Amino acid sequence: MRFFIMKQDIQLLYGIQFRDFDITNNTYFFTKADSEKLNDTTILYLKGEGEIAPDFIEHPVQMIAKKWKDIFDAYEDDLIFKDVIFLHKEKKKEYQYHQILMDELPVVSEETEYYPNGMEKKLILDQKKIAYHHIFMVQGSMMKHPVISLAVAESLLRRQATGIMLEEVEVR
Repeated sequence: MRFFIMKQDIQLLYGIQFRDFDITNNTYFFTKADSEKLNDTTILYLKGEGEIAPDFIEHPVQMIAKKWKDIFDAYEDDLIFKDVIFLHKEKKKEYQYHQILMDELPVVSEETEYYPNGMEKKLILDQKKIAYHHIFMVQGSMMKHPVISLAVAESLLRRQATGIMLEEVEVR
């Protein structure tokens, strides 16, 4: 089975901008274990002239557009979603998102190559450890992007996802 690292396209032209956060760095990483510590609904304010809302946002936390929730839930039924609403007061616009809380799985293959600082030089996932999962985070990795299966990636691409970059990761 093929898997992809899902990233936000931070060079998306005319993308929305948060009033209180820089969406190009400083990701706060939460898993399902943090669910009880987080609000069920959060409101973030937007600024600027940006009109395009990406379907996946990494910063300040990982969020997916509302239209993807059912798709992600169909492939991985134990994900936890927290509502996030973006408000642009000046433009009187509202965008609905879901913070996505997923499992961190110990799926790194023994064949993964590392730099001396511990960063993965070449990340390789172990198919047996992945088992039936379609959406997850890699436990013990410095890379903190969601990993999705080919089936999920195809679902996103068929529906013309905006602002999402996919990078294939090797699986053995």
